[in-house]
Amino acid sequence: MTDPHGHLGASALEVIALSPEERIARIQARRFTEYPRCRLVLDLMREQIGLPGGVAKPNLLVWGESGQGKSTIMAKHLRDHPALFDKQAGVRRTAVVGMEMPPMCDVRWLYTDLLRAIDAPVTEVRGNLPLIAERVASLYRLTGVRQILIDEAHNMLMGTLRQQRIMLTVIRHLTNELKIPLVLFGIQDAREALMHDRQLMRRFRFVELPTWGAGEEFRALVGSILRALPLRRPSPLTNRALKVLLSHTHGGTAALFEALVDLGIEAIRTGEERITPEMVSDYVDPPVPA
Repeated sequence: MTDPHGHLGASALEVIALSPEERIARIQARRFTEYPRCRLVLDLMREQIGLPGGVAKPNLLVWGESGQGKSTIMAKHLRDHPALFDKQAGVRRTAVVGMEMPPMCDVRWLYTDLLRAIDAPVTEVRGNLPLIAERVASLYRLTGVRQILIDEAHNMLMGTLRQQRIMLTVIRHLTNELKIPLVLFGIQDAREALMHDRQLMRRFRFVELPTWGAGEEFRALVGSILRALPLRRPSPLTNRALKVLLSHTHGGTAALFEALVDLGIEAIRTGEERITPEMVSDYVDPPVPA
């Protein structure tokens, strides 16, 4: 006998029996759907913190245009590695720390945000930078930090050439002093910033999240999202419908998620329980009311 819900992934199957209102609420609350390129980045980050102490750990730069899912991937990795309280030591262990690069190239601001990321007091962030750097390093060792994620890494360019060089030197110092890997997320400008420091650049692996083009990867991405939507019927999207979606979203991951989520909600509300090519066409080019 054919499985009526064989088109769904595990997360959608868990809620498929719920009411339309409850399923819509689950769709609206959903924060993450995995796809192949995303899985690659998550695996690389997991490998970083899985390497034993003393083993050289290459840093990562994950780059791509806005809306390609960089911040979503970072948030997923942070949820997978939450801070835990060590009762015996009386310390909160934070294996993975996440923060944003300051909106301007300011090293003191960077150190302040590094302290905030582990909930350390920042009122005393004064004095000379070497002392502040040592405080950050000692607290990161104490709390067991094994990986630092920094979003909006392209903000390194928001300053003078001298400020940019100092920021790059600080980043290199962090990797040397703490002997833990960094993962930077940003647009192409972040890649250009790192290329100004050849010594630092050699320590990074660059992973691009490109805008999508027509092909199997885009089809696989659409399929991953559809499997995560709790619709009771398979969605028969044609090649033409996929082209319409690709054109509408300009190859952007976030825009594609938004479009398919909107269509999924409409499919539940109308009782259609699937996304059809006609629904895609009407969503992109709404019919004029009579």
